Amino acid sequence: MNRKDKKIKEKSFGAVIINEYQEFLLIKHRFGEHWDFPKGHKENDETDKETVLREVMEETGLLITIIDGFKEKTRYSPREGTEKTITFYMGFSTGKVTIENEEVLDYAFLSYEDALERITFNESKEVLKKAKNFKDTFLNANID
Repeated sequence: MNRKDKKIKEKSFGAVIINEYQEFLLIKHRFGEHWDFPKGHKENDETDKETVLREVMEETGLLITIIDGFKEKTRYSPREGTEKTITFYMGFSTGKVTIENEEVLDYAFLSYEDALERITFNESKEVLKKAKNFKDTFLNANID
């Protein structure tokens, strides 16, 4: 295999966040102006979940509780020769969003249908579908 055939592998970590109204949080990323979930790269010796908590805090100002049992990965190529994997967890927050202007243009808490329509990339739409199924199957099972 020559050098040209070697793929660069990037990893990011993010969160599908729901609030007390069962709405999903999306942010409009400054770079690319796409609607997606909060996400980013590891720093130093962070664990995957520590990265998620930090990135969500940096981009939205929210403290979230990660919900056990949900973990989805997407893979795509942002540019030739690069393979990117994003691992998404699910988080819950009742806080108020304060967006960080360096990376985020806007945000919205949306119903499942509106979030599915607003998300830019098909890979993230699939993550949202799996998150809704997880929420409906496992999280709502104990609601009276």
